Amino acid sequence: MFKLTPRAWLNTLFLLGTLVLALVLVPWKLATQGLRLSEVLVFLVMYSAIGLSITVGYHRLFSHRAFRATWPLRLLALLLGAAAFQNSALAWSSDHRHHHRFVDDTERDPYPVRKGFWYAHWLWVMEAKERPMDSVGDLQQDPLIRWQHHYHFWIGAAVAALPVLAVGWMTRNLIGQLVIGLLLRIVATHHSTFLINSAAHWFGTQPYTDTNSARDNAFLAPLTFGEGYHNYHHMWQWDYRNGPRWYQWDPAKWLIAAAAWVGLARGLRRVPDTEIQRAKVAMEARLLVATLAADAHQAKSTLEAAHARVDAALSALQTRLDAWQVKKTEWKAKGHAQAEAWSVLRGEWKIQRTQLRQDLQSAWADWRRARQQVKRQALA
Repeated sequence: MFKLTPRAWLNTLFLLGTLVLALVLVPWKLATQGLRLSEVLVFLVMYSAIGLSITVGYHRLFSHRAFRATWPLRLLALLLGAAAFQNSALAWSSDHRHHHRFVDDTERDPYPVRKGFWYAHWLWVMEAKERPMDSVGDLQQDPLIRWQHHYHFWIGAAVAALPVLAVGWMTRNLIGQLVIGLLLRIVATHHSTFLINSAAHWFGTQPYTDTNSARDNAFLAPLTFGEGYHNYHHMWQWDYRNGPRWYQWDPAKWLIAAAAWVGLARGLRRVPDTEIQRAKVAMEARLLVATLAADAHQAKSTLEAAHARVDAALSALQTRLDAWQVKKTEWKAKGHAQAEAWSVLRGEWKIQRTQLRQDLQSAWADWRRARQQVKRQALA
């Protein structure tokens, strides 16, 4: 049961008030004035800039330290992030670190989906719980973060309103810009962020781990600036990417990579591909074993043989993946050696790489055959 303290009342009135006003004023505005191109452009620019600042800044930079950033980039993330009206970067990061540490724990996770979809989505913000900020000592060393923590509401109000007011005054459309560029944008920013706490723990697949409720959902990625691959994120929260494949929609990872290219970011952390594949096949093996255990129509000896083949194929594949990662590490280290040493050993490394690739491809083929055999038996 909620106990509404003054702080909880403020959160509740702000969240519900902006939503109700948007539900009333946006239809009224569209019915009486239509929609101007300038309003759409202001909405999209502000929504994208502020949403990316939450994803890139509050989430991946401050909460998870997935990369390091120069002070101009940190300042920009703090200014624009404040305009999301989701608390300071310090408080946001504290809640989020507790979420990862105690995910799905109904007492210690700030927004556990086990309390329900809507609780995880936004009801938790309206609750009066005071959570300790004992996990953000590293962030408190940054004077920019401390400054934003003290003045985040006023910073957010200025950043959110001033550009909209300026465009509204220049286009003689102050009301339209305030309704679309400010009010509707605030509501859209809130609920696109909240979808990660709710929908990304409710709908989707679990290709890497099922030890928590986080799920990958490609449909959420465009709405959340790349945060839809949440099962991957909970497996490797320190990776600067959420979608590790080049084709997965994750504009935040592209922006971080671009910032690194121009010198505004460095130390980008990422999971080795072999570790990703290892986790993925381990999950597939668990599902295959569960399929075998549920199959009551096959003879015991047949099931034991299939189980053994799955174990053997998985073990062989894991061994090949380990060998591949070891060699990649060696090649990377040797690649930093002097050019003369590289030219001498290059032929040897090419031969080793070719053999390892062949071994790895063979292990993958055995794994696919074992997986198909189990599926055929399940359907028999």
